[in-house]
Amino acid sequence: MNERSGFSLSEYDETIRMVLDSGGEFRIYPKGRSMLPLIRQGKDSAVLVKPSGFLKTGDIAFYLRDDGHYVLHRVIESCAEESSDAVYVMCGDNQCDPERGVRHGQIIGRVSRIYRGDKPVGEKSIPYRLYLFVWRSFFIRRIYFKLRRLKNGV
Repeated sequence: MNERSGFSLSEYDETIRMVLDSGGEFRIYPKGRSMLPLIRQGKDSAVLVKPSGFLKTGDIAFYLRDDGHYVLHRVIESCAEESSDAVYVMCGDNQCDPERGVRHGQIIGRVSRIYRGDKPVGEKSIPYRLYLFVWRSFFIRRIYFKLRRLKNGV
């Protein structure tokens, strides 16, 4: 018998949307490195809820790109004007190149909680607030990436 080593999120898109539309929560286990150091692949998870309105700067959104890829990134700028053509500028915490033009209609869910292993990350905790303050600065982030490249000899 052939076992599947993975699955495609597109297979579960309808289920995720149905759960969120009914007021439920959906827990995902993100893959990739774009949200490091906050979310680590294979170790951490995120709980999605349906957004109750337009997202604000700092929110983490789960959305579907026009090319069919599902993404979990942070809102770094919100151009929400209570209209259907509202757009966002998104960026992973481990990236410096923002993605512009993400439409509100592409947003599937908003992260309500993050779990590091089995422990919830407190959004109001001092370590998380300090992380947000430091890590959301692109200047500090760029310095960090340059130092990391120098250390790794790249």
